[in-house]
Amino acid sequence: MAWRNTSTARIGRRKSSRLFKDYYAEWIETLKNTLLPLLRHSMSSSSSSSSLLSTHVEMLHHHFQSYYEALDLAASQDLSQLLYPDWRNSLEKPFLWLGDFHPNLFTNLLRSFLDDDSNNGGLAWKNPSKPLLNRVEQIECGLRLMVPALVARSRAAQAGFIDRVAVDWVRCQGRKEATKDFCGAVMAQMEELMIVFMDANRLRRSILTEIMGATDVYQAALYLQAFAQFLVGFRDAELLSEFERCKLPLS
Repeated sequence: MAWRNTSTARIGRRKSSRLFKDYYAEWIETLKNTLLPLLRHSMSSSSSSSSLLSTHVEMLHHHFQSYYEALDLAASQDLSQLLYPDWRNSLEKPFLWLGDFHPNLFTNLLRSFLDDDSNNGGLAWKNPSKPLLNRVEQIECGLRLMVPALVARSRAAQAGFIDRVAVDWVRCQGRKEATKDFCGAVMAQMEELMIVFMDANRLRRSILTEIMGATDVYQAALYLQAFAQFLVGFRDAELLSEFERCKLPLS
């Protein structure tokens, strides 16, 4: 898999007063109302050429990649708005992992096409080639290695923070002499968490790129359509309202 540990990675700390939730609202609207309809039209129209379909696939893929780039920038400015996103709704939150959707969603969705005996994916996914199956297995194998490693790094960052200041903070009862050490530890922890977040984000981005590289244009179109519909569905007001009504209290 074309992904590597980037523990020394940094991006430019450009200033922005715009909250990421505002960017995401605009991004999802473009996905829903512009790019997804274009892709659907080029897939359903008998007069559409393969080059037009390829163009719309690339537009949608670029839209996703621009989103992950924006995530990196937002993380460098204020990681808390991503790690503790109060702007995510109750349908989205169970799927989140290190600031965004869990990368297993990418491969599980792909598997749903490969393992669909009813052939709902159409002729594009009938009898997938051996190279495609092998590539998918490689992607899944890499994911099984990388996800636990990132989780371990995230936990280590938090544990290191607690080991460094928590006991002293309690002993000092929040007095001024403890403030400097506490602030320094917070900054160090957030820096490490930001690096872990960016590596997790790079993993998501890389998996999507790998899937696009392993599939032909028709398979990629069906995959991106399903992925886009999945994300757009979380923002469906009727579905969200129904979910809120059926939620069971914890006992």
